[in-house]
Formats: sequence, structure tokens, C-alpha cells
Amino acid sequence: MILLYIMLGFFVRNFSYIDIKRVVKFFVVIFLLFSCQICFASNGENIKDLKEKAIALYTTQNYSEAFKILDNLPSNEKDEEVFLLLSNIALEENKDNTAIQNLNMALDKKFDYYKAYYNLGCIFASKKSYIMAINNFELAIKYNKFFPSAYYNLACCQIQLKNYKEAKKNLVKALELEPKNKNYYYNLALCYKKLGKEKQAKKIVEAYNKLS
Repeated sequence: MILLYIMLGFFVRNFSYIDIKRVVKFFVVIFLLFSCQICFASNGENIKDLKEKAIALYTTQNYSEAFKILDNLPSNEKDEEVFLLLSNIALEENKDNTAIQNLNMALDKKFDYYKAYYNLGCIFASKKSYIMAINNFELAIKYNKFFPSAYYNLACCQIQLKNYKEAKKNLVKALELEPKNKNYYYNLALCYKKLGKEKQAKKIVEAYNKLS
């Protein structure tokens, strides 16, 4: 415990947005599987079946075939979830600008689509554009106040900007929503330490160690 406490002053736990592809993939796939609407394409294929086929291809890393299916959907069938998945495919191919474009198109379809704001925040955070990331994480929270990852990544960006007071508040909220996530404890202890609140930092470290 003492060693961990000392280490708090030297580095921050790796942020979840660094591995956005892994973090978001399962979340997106599960959501899409249960949200496809039943309708038919011009060739008679069921739109729901086409979407599920694209999801299956995506999960097996056959991104080009998944893209072809989604890109060829009728324009009126490309909803916010389709654009979200197209964005993920673009990220897998290291096409960040295309990913951002697709996320913006998702928001054109549904302005309060918090998943799009969250993914935009993750992309901007990975580019160290922390102000833009913060703006998008805050919008994700505005439209879904029960999204612990958004609070956490918002706090991570604030830590990078040395805004430890606001980061602390968001980490506390993340912990309220997801009390067993060790990363939240670690970074919250760091914030208390940076704010000169050694006792509170020590208590958080102790709580962290109990989860280990």
C-alpha cells in the first residue's frame, strides 16, 4: 500500500480512451443487435438481417465486408447506430477523420445520441485535444447522466489540464455509478494528493487495496 501511495505522484493510470477500439466495440455491437428495425432493401433482403450480418462481420474483423453492407443500405435506413458502427470501422482502419465524420452524421440523425458524443470525446482525447474531448464528454453526460465511463474520461482529460478539483468531482460521480472500478479509485486518490488532501488520498488508496 505504501508503494502504491508513493507512485500516485508520478503517473496516472492509463486512460480508457487510449484503447477506444476495445472499449467501445462490445458496447456498440450489443446495442445494435437489439435495436435493428425490420424493413426490406430493394433486393428483398431484410434490413435487420443485413445489419446483423454486418455486425457479425465486424466482430470477426472483416471490416471491409461489414462496411460494404452498411454503406450500401438505403440512405433512409442509415440511422445513428449504422453511422456509429461505420465510425468504429473507420477507427479500425486508422481513418480518424472519417470516423469523426460518421459520428457527426449520427448526431445529425439524433442530436442527443450520447454514444456519438462519447466516441468523439475518446477520439479527441487520444489526439490530446483535451478541450474538445471535454466538450464532447460533457455532452455525453448531458444526455445520459448514468454513464460512468464518460465521467471517468472527462476526469482524465481534466487531470491532463491539471484541473484536479473538477476531475475529483467527476471521479466521485463515476464511483457512485460503478463502485468496483479500480481505475476510478486510483485517479481519485491522485486528485486528492494533488489538492494537498493527504488523508483523503490515503483513505481512497486503502479502499482501492481492498478491491485488489
